[in-house]
Amino acid sequence: MHCERGKECFDRDVVTECAHELEARFDNGEITLNTYQKYLLGLQRITEVYDTGKLVWSAPRKTSRFLLNDYYEEILTQAIAQEDVSPKAKSDMTWVGKKYFSWLIQEGYPELSRVGAEEVQRFMIFCSEHMASTSVYDVKLYMKKLYRYLAEKGYSASTYRELLSFPVSRESRMFPALSQEEIALILEMVNRRTPKGKRDYAILLLGVVTGLRAGDISKLRLSDIDWRNGEIKIVQSKTRKSLALPLTKDVGEAMLELCKDYEILRRSFAGNSEYFFPRQDGEVYANRQLERLFKKCWELANPIVAPDKLPKIRLYDLRHRMASAVLNRWLDDGRDLYAMLPYLRAYMGHDNMSETAYYIHILPENLMKSAGIDWSSFDDMIPEVTVWQE
Repeated sequence: MHCERGKECFDRDVVTECAHELEARFDNGEITLNTYQKYLLGLQRITEVYDTGKLVWSAPRKTSRFLLNDYYEEILTQAIAQEDVSPKAKSDMTWVGKKYFSWLIQEGYPELSRVGAEEVQRFMIFCSEHMASTSVYDVKLYMKKLYRYLAEKGYSASTYRELLSFPVSRESRMFPALSQEEIALILEMVNRRTPKGKRDYAILLLGVVTGLRAGDISKLRLSDIDWRNGEIKIVQSKTRKSLALPLTKDVGEAMLELCKDYEILRRSFAGNSEYFFPRQDGEVYANRQLERLFKKCWELANPIVAPDKLPKIRLYDLRHRMASAVLNRWLDDGRDLYAMLPYLRAYMGHDNMSETAYYIHILPENLMKSAGIDWSSFDDMIPEVTVWQE
C-alpha cells in the first residue's frame, strides 16, 4: 500500500488507512476474523519496528493448570470421544473432567476404586465455595455426563444421578425482547436493492421469524431447505439435535427473491459452495460477523443516538423476540401455557423445560394480568434472572 500511495518510507497515515480497509473487508465478509487479526498484528509489528528498531515476536505457552496422571487422562479422553455434542460442549466437559480428576489426585485418589458418593459430594461443595452459581450448575451438568460414562464402563458403581440433581439457583442478565417496531426499523436499514443487501435481509428475517441461533443461520446449507414441503431441516450446532422448522411465507419469499437476484453473483465468488449464505471464499460466516451486521443496522435505525448510548442488543435477541411473540399470542388466545410450553420447547430445540420457561420472564406485563398463571409452580422450573437495565 505504501507503493500505491507513492511512499518510499514508513507512513503512519498509510498504516491507519490500511487498517480501516481491512476492517471494511472484514465487515463485508471478504476476509475471515482470523485473517483480519493476522493482518492487524502485522501492521502492529511494522509500526513497532519503526518506533523501536526491534522486533519481539513471542507467544505465551498454553499449559493446563490441571495435571492428570495417565490413568485419568485415558478415561477422560475416552469419555469425551463418546459424547456427540458441539465442540464447545466437549471443551467444557474436558475442563470439568480435568478439574475433578485433578482434585481427586490432590485428595489422595490416584484412581477411582476408592471414590464414592462422599468424594463426589465433597467435590461439588469445593466448587460451590469458589465458583459462581452458573458455573456450579455447569459442573453439575457435566459431572452427570461423566459419571454416566464411568458407570457404563465399570469405573463407578453408580451414576450418582440423584446426588447430582440438587437445584442450583442461577442468576443471569436479562436482555429485553425487541419490540415489533424496533425489528421493522432494523430490517428497513438493509439495502435490498443490492445482492449483498438481499442476503443480509434474508439472514435477519430468518432470525426474526424462526428464532434460529446465529451459528445455525451461518451454517445453513442449500440442502437444509425443503422448498416442496416448506421446511428448514438442520442439526443444531449447540445441542447436536435434529430440528425441522416450517418455512413461513415471508421468509420463503425473501429467500426466493435472494435466489433469483443473488444466485448468479453468489456462484461467481462461492462456486458450488454448499452454504446458503457463503462468504466470498465460499465458507461460513463467523458468528461475530453476523453480530456486526445486526448491530450496524441497529445503529442506523437510531441515528440520533450515539452508538455507545444505545441499549446493548445481540442477534440472539431475535430468538427472544420470536419466543415472546409466540407466548404473547398464546396468552391473547387464552391458551394454557402449561400445555403449550412443550411445543415451544420442541420448536426451539431446548434440552429441558427450564430453558423454555425462562422466556416467560420476557412477558411480565401480560403474565401479571393473567389470573391463570400459577407462579408457585413456575418458580420451580424457571431460573432466577436479573432484569437488565441500562
